[in-house]
Amino acid sequence: MERARPKSHHDLTHGNEKRTVYDLLKEHEKTSRFITGGAAKKQVSIIVLCDGPAPFDEEVLGATPHVTMSIEDDLLQEIKELHEENLRLRSLSLIDNLTGLGNKRFFWMQLATEMARTRRTGHSCTLMMLDLDNFKCLNDAFGHLEGDEFLEAFGRIMHDNSRSTDLPCRYGGDEFALIMPATSVTDALRTGERLKNILADMPQRSDPPVSLSIGIAEYTAFSPYDMNEFVRAADMAMYEAKGGGKNQIHIDRHWKKITFEDDEVNRDEKDALFTDYR
Repeated sequence: MERARPKSHHDLTHGNEKRTVYDLLKEHEKTSRFITGGAAKKQVSIIVLCDGPAPFDEEVLGATPHVTMSIEDDLLQEIKELHEENLRLRSLSLIDNLTGLGNKRFFWMQLATEMARTRRTGHSCTLMMLDLDNFKCLNDAFGHLEGDEFLEAFGRIMHDNSRSTDLPCRYGGDEFALIMPATSVTDALRTGERLKNILADMPQRSDPPVSLSIGIAEYTAFSPYDMNEFVRAADMAMYEAKGGGKNQIHIDRHWKKITFEDDEVNRDEKDALFTDYR
């Protein structure tokens, strides 16, 4: 839609009579055709949305009297419904349909946000990558439908056993992620142990049963990670847990080099953290 821009404020008036937005737009053939929409002499409403208008544009709109027009359709209701639908579609594009957790797109968006928050506030962010051990055996033995039901159930476990500030996501397939803002490795370990134990206590038909291998990495304001490296660090720790016998929690190796310089945990706690969690 072309924009009508009078050359001067004087163009807004004919003698003492002010011109309307319709009068201004009508001078432009394309815009006039758009406004009338083929219904000659039928009045329509024009809604002008201005985001930071230039001073001259603001003066033009401010000098234009409002015109009350009849609306054949409930245009405002249609706009409201369209806005709500756009919000719904945007929400759907960030949510995994099966589990109701954030999807991979949501994961990357939120991880970037939390890493930026860490750099700004100094509060560390911990990332947990979780993989369901032996999930393929369940799928092969009982079919994808039961496999999907298991994934859905585990999604509820993650949702119900995460803090309100945590961000549980389905990263893909049988792999999940938990972004934990303002959280240290020690706190993340407690959450990981809780999730691992809940899954171990679930009644299961598959043999071997599905368990959890978890990798944890911590991001601080001094971490040498970019976003991809942060994910890779947690992912590699998770694969070490799987390679070490599954149903374990491993911590990113680089965490030791960073954390030993502060007094967040004592020496005994640090030694315990670097043992295998089975």
